Amino acid sequence: MAGLGATIEELKKVSEFRAIVGKIYPKPDEKLLMWLRARDLDLVKAEKMLRRHLLWRRNNEIEELQQWRSPKVFFPYVHIGFDKESSPVYLMPIGRWDIRSVIELGDIVPAVRFIYQTLEHIISSTNSKGIYQGTVICDFDGFGYRQIAHRSVLQGMLDILLVFEANYPEVLKVAYVINAPRTFNYLFTLAKPLMNSRTLGKVQIFGPNRQKWQEVLLKYIDADQIPRFWGGTKPGRDEFCSDDWFLEPLPPNYFRRKDSCFDEYGEEWSTIKVPARDKIRFDYVVKPGEDSILKWEFKTEGYDIGFSIYYGDEEYYPVKYQRVNSHLQNHHGFFNADRPGNYTVEFDNTYSRTRAKTLNCSIGLCRISPPDFNFNEISLNEADT
Repeated sequence: MAGLGATIEELKKVSEFRAIVGKIYPKPDEKLLMWLRARDLDLVKAEKMLRRHLLWRRNNEIEELQQWRSPKVFFPYVHIGFDKESSPVYLMPIGRWDIRSVIELGDIVPAVRFIYQTLEHIISSTNSKGIYQGTVICDFDGFGYRQIAHRSVLQGMLDILLVFEANYPEVLKVAYVINAPRTFNYLFTLAKPLMNSRTLGKVQIFGPNRQKWQEVLLKYIDADQIPRFWGGTKPGRDEFCSDDWFLEPLPPNYFRRKDSCFDEYGEEWSTIKVPARDKIRFDYVVKPGEDSILKWEFKTEGYDIGFSIYYGDEEYYPVKYQRVNSHLQNHHGFFNADRPGNYTVEFDNTYSRTRAKTLNCSIGLCRISPPDFNFNEISLNEADT
């Protein structure tokens, strides 16, 4: 078990564990060690965890997934190569996975089976080569409020994390989260209590600073193992190596975003003109029983603009009117829209007689119930310190 760096104490525990579970789980020592490490070498807790796993496999017909054919590739991924220690490296473009559409179209059952099949495929293919841990690059570029604002998306992602922690212990060598947007703060805050300390210690998080995360990736993974789109030199039919993706090649421009404006954190923005002597408005409806956050960020080109948010027929103003110097710095904020009804975001250019204003904005109504935390409390460059 040199690849897992087993200690003398761990080797002894593995021998004891095999005497307890060997008949129901006749797997190599490396597999037994993973369950033990997940429970800090506690034989009783490790046995309980393993038995629950075997029951989960039976209830979810995991063994039959080898013959199952998914109706489509829900969440594409690729085995891009190996790191400098010969561990496999997988790239997951999570920011481009449209999880919300999968849920809204009613495809959640086959999508979950697809995820289980993916995990089984990765683990069985690596285990057959005597490798028991792998590296994952999770690219969150493009993951915005549209995904995180949907309760079922959040719950689904957290449920999958729970399944992973309970049934695939210690298969993760290291996870590099790159291009993490602001919305990742919220997701990671919810996910942290579900992850054990060993898993948390393997996660390295980077924001959109490409130079920083590329330096770390190239430190542990050779450039010829990484597609050019992520800073490597790996050859392929295009810079994404789209011919290597799981089950079928991706479209050549899968990772190129067009006809939209994106900020440095990967959030999608709209660009509009506010005519002289005019206003533009965005309406957002909060239904009874919904806990919602209305967030905004905007900037203008060259000149200021009037800004306010009011409720109903100007019944009250959560954000009172002000002239904002958004041409000098971005203006952003959020508040809890806890009253059901219509909220109107208004940009006012009526005071300008001749000059239209170019407005770049990102506005969204997040139908979630936020816990008590600061959206900026998590450093997106933890790995740099």
